[in-house]
Amino acid sequence: MPPPDLSSRPAGAAVPARPAPVASALPTAAPSPRSPGAVTASKSSEGEAARAGMFSALALYPVYRRLWFGSQGASLAQWMQQVGLGWLALTLTDSESFVGLVAFTAGVPFLVVSVPVGALIDRVDRRRLMLACQGCAAVLAILVATDVILGWVEPWHLVAAAALNGTFQATLAPTQQSLVPSLVPREALTNAIGLNSAGQNMTRVVGPSLAGILIGVFGVGAAFVLQAAALVGAFALVLGIRVPPRTPSAGSRGVFDGVRLIARRPDLRGLFLLACIPTFFVFPYVSFLAVFARDILRIGPGGLGLLMAASGSGAVMGSLWVASRRTMVGAGRRLIAMTVAYGGIVIAIALSRTVVLSLPLLVCAGFFGASYMSANNALLQMRVDDHVRGRVISAYLLTQGLMPLGAMPMGLLADRAGAPMAVAAGAIVSSTLAAFLGIRSRELREL
Repeated sequence: MPPPDLSSRPAGAAVPARPAPVASALPTAAPSPRSPGAVTASKSSEGEAARAGMFSALALYPVYRRLWFGSQGASLAQWMQQVGLGWLALTLTDSESFVGLVAFTAGVPFLVVSVPVGALIDRVDRRRLMLACQGCAAVLAILVATDVILGWVEPWHLVAAAALNGTFQATLAPTQQSLVPSLVPREALTNAIGLNSAGQNMTRVVGPSLAGILIGVFGVGAAFVLQAAALVGAFALVLGIRVPPRTPSAGSRGVFDGVRLIARRPDLRGLFLLACIPTFFVFPYVSFLAVFARDILRIGPGGLGLLMAASGSGAVMGSLWVASRRTMVGAGRRLIAMTVAYGGIVIAIALSRTVVLSLPLLVCAGFFGASYMSANNALLQMRVDDHVRGRVISAYLLTQGLMPLGAMPMGLLADRAGAPMAVAAGAIVSSTLAAFLGIRSRELREL
């Protein structure tokens, strides 16, 4: 997915928010004039960031650094669980559609709870909310590991575990993202978001690889044990951070404020739609890599980890590419172009019958997908105020629920026509719709 264009703006320059086409009832923060001292401090911060290079946010902001490591621990656990549940679903039922059902169940909470959770994020202590989610997810992982190791596991247990974990993740993800802008200055926000995405994508390399090795050597229960350990470590890291207090807003705190703001602002609406298209039609292919590993490429659980690692390494490179950018000006056209190209690469993955071809294609797909999503997220974060940020990010993360929602019809089509045909069909539709959106949305092209 597409990265931003780098233009001639000075490093750290703020991207002005595009005004809404209609008057909004939502409160907006009035811009405060910058004093000469603030300008000097900003320039000094920019100079330090330039010297620190690609990892400046991690080097300069210790609270963000601790949050970053805690987030990566939780992300590592999440990827291990996804591989473990997918492999269990396939071995227990030998049904591709059941694999899609488990993935679908994990994403339903993003559609059901994301919007109300956004209002909760803007009202309560975000750090405590993160700790509650990580603690509950760790307990769930221990229960699933016990269930599997003792041989009690049934197919419906996987559906229940996926639904519960999806609920925790639908709360945890927007909470983490909403914290980032309060821990770094605006000029470091693109770098911080890019590094966050890079770290999470790095766990796509480590998590599935570890899960594949553990499943192959010790059985799938060991993957869930390590998942629980990673979540406990993440909990300990987040426990030690102190988040700056927020200034209470006198404005509206309606549950649907984030949805209304996205609907009224053409720039936010374009970013939201561009995130929705590949998430529904293309991203579900990751859930079917178990099918490709076992039935098409015939490389088993260890090979599944290799496929996931290839996709994850490309995603790390894409995220770091975005993190190295100093401005997001002119990103719209590249976002559109890379979304269209992303679908084409996934079509090639679906048609491949050899590991030698599939691995580099997965690296390319990971690069395009992660760079696009990181840039899209950064553009969105720069265009909203903190008092409504939780609700906007939660509404935006409704798109994550579309991935498992798309996995269900893709699984049904895979049962009838085969996984390669199902994956290729979704990618064709995605590229077509992304091109159409790019033609129709002037605001998106001009970002």
